[in-house]
Amino acid sequence: MFSPRPGRHFGSGAARIACLTALAMTASASALRPDLFKIELRATSVAPSASGVALLSPARSPFGIAVNRDGHVIFDVSFTTSGLPRPSTLGRFDTFVAWTARDDLGEVQKLGIVKAGETLRSQVAYNKFLVIVTAESGAGGVKWAGPIVLRGFAPSALLENFSGKTMFNGGMPQ
Repeated sequence: MFSPRPGRHFGSGAARIACLTALAMTASASALRPDLFKIELRATSVAPSASGVALLSPARSPFGIAVNRDGHVIFDVSFTTSGLPRPSTLGRFDTFVAWTARDDLGEVQKLGIVKAGETLRSQVAYNKFLVIVTAESGAGGVKWAGPIVLRGFAPSALLENFSGKTMFNGGMPQ
């Protein structure tokens, strides 16, 4: 068994170089594979002229890849939107709020208020998720209450086993 000499950090230079290389590769991943790190936000019938995009990039971490306690990768996400109507034209609403939800809608997280011409920055830590922008009264509560104006799927949410879906297995849940 190998044991480094006391007072000497075995492999510290190589470890630092490897860590910096991994960070550089991770940070540039969105430029190398843009389709995997870009979520097109599509309009609903409530606001047909609206559009947007959410750009994902791996969150920085001193350990290479940032993960939460459950082991899900943490992504930095930045939103830009255009064509959103005034919220008041959709009802008794005064703001737009961005949300993320697991693909089964079992857990929802508010990301922040979306303002015209500004970029919203937040973080997401789901493996498969949806991005939703809704019209809300105030800053919104724990879950959205207003109409959905934009929605999009993270690329990982597109990886589904359709044999487990009722529609594709003769109507019988598995």
